[in-house]
Amino acid sequence: MFKELSSQLVLLFVLGAVAFAWWKGGRPERIGALFNAVVCLGVTIFQALSHKAFGTVPILVADGILATGFLFLAFRYASLWLATAMLLQAAAFSVHGAVLMELMRPNIYFYLLMNLTSAGVIIAIIAGTAAAWLRARHHAHSPA
Repeated sequence: MFKELSSQLVLLFVLGAVAFAWWKGGRPERIGALFNAVVCLGVTIFQALSHKAFGTVPILVADGILATGFLFLAFRYASLWLATAMLLQAAAFSVHGAVLMELMRPNIYFYLLMNLTSAGVIIAIIAGTAAAWLRARHHAHSPA
């Protein structure tokens, strides 16, 4: 839950990535970061208000929605970082599906995999933003 230091650090990491995307990124980076932040903040706010953790089904739905959003953005903007974020989010969706079908139990490996995929999505957003920023700087300084 949000009372743990690790949860607070993850939220700061997500918000820092969103701030970076809005500061230096282009339209796809801003939209992708906003998608991720809305899901992350939604989960955090729900858990803070209800004092309960989400079950598998709501997280599965959120992962599916986020993966679909990244898929549409990847097609629209033909972006490698968006495709990476979509694949990582789809992996999280698959793992939650395996738990829902009782093919896997929520154990330490489940949580490790979920944290790694979430961190990977955030890193993809940061990398995509950095690439867009460098491209914009390069185009601004190149002769016309």
